[in-house]
Amino acid sequence: MERIRAIKKYLEENGVEAALITSAPNLFYFTNAAPLVGGYLVVTPDEETLLVPELEYEQAKEEARVNVEKFKKMDELYEYLKRFKSLAVEGTMSISFQNTLKEKAEVKEFKLLDDVIKELRMIKSEEEIKVIEDACRLADIGVMTAIEEISEGKREREIAAKVEYAMKMEGAEKPAFDTIIASGYRSALPHGVASDKRIERGDLVVMDLGALYRHYNSDITRTIVVGTPNEKQKEIYEIVLEAQKKAVEEAKPGMTAKELDSVARKIIEEYGYGDKFIHSLGHGIGLQVHEWPRVSQLDETVLKEGMVVTIEPGIYIPKFGGVRIEDTIVITKNGAKRLTKTDRELI
Repeated sequence: MERIRAIKKYLEENGVEAALITSAPNLFYFTNAAPLVGGYLVVTPDEETLLVPELEYEQAKEEARVNVEKFKKMDELYEYLKRFKSLAVEGTMSISFQNTLKEKAEVKEFKLLDDVIKELRMIKSEEEIKVIEDACRLADIGVMTAIEEISEGKREREIAAKVEYAMKMEGAEKPAFDTIIASGYRSALPHGVASDKRIERGDLVVMDLGALYRHYNSDITRTIVVGTPNEKQKEIYEIVLEAQKKAVEEAKPGMTAKELDSVARKIIEEYGYGDKFIHSLGHGIGLQVHEWPRVSQLDETVLKEGMVVTIEPGIYIPKFGGVRIEDTIVITKNGAKRLTKTDRELI
């Protein structure tokens, strides 16, 4: 596999004996298997082996694109790893586990694999993009369900339950993250996960949700008003919509993530709401909801064809409410393509 070849190249160039990969997203990315209890992918310049607990063995053997071996006790894993004095590992590996490997597997040196994995996972294959597109179709079903179900008197959690049920009935494994249904003053909370609050007439309602499908995630946000919007609600909605549309239109290979963030941020600042746009424009998405690149003022990553990111500007006014509009997009040769398709002009 080309992905594993990149790991082997890193080992050879840096004089590291083996790589040890343990996080669930990366195990799936490199092996096509997703052990629930735990798995350990060991890559050397010559071979690659997925070690799994005995109860995971049959399923891993069926799914994995690499050699699979089983172990009954962790001591067997440590014994297997004793042949390596240096390991390349993920930054997510705990210090505690590293110390255990030093003590029980006698590993002397650790190096980080994160830069290699980051470069690989940022560019999605055609197969990955197709699966994410399917996940986005499920997110569109979820947000349309929310729009249909939202009405005066209903609890936010009730709407969220209907959304998640609708997505699962159409094939989602589960929600990509805790569904956000944030109404009224709570719409000014960027992470306003659905609560027991009842929706009231005149409320802004932010709906931020996604679906997990075949290990890949989607993400969409829409905002509506229950009843007739007032002038202030219409004003901030139109500003966010203009910023979001412009960023989607401008996104293309060759620009940096920071430059793309600036496209939307400049528009919101020009209208006088710069201090109310309190987060980055977006983030990469794929096997994890938040992954590389970060579409922010802190990320100089150059956008490339095949990157999948979100575009989600927002304006948040405490005690009044907020507006966020978000799409998942893929960077194409000529620009960007929206993978979430629900109408954005809802107010």
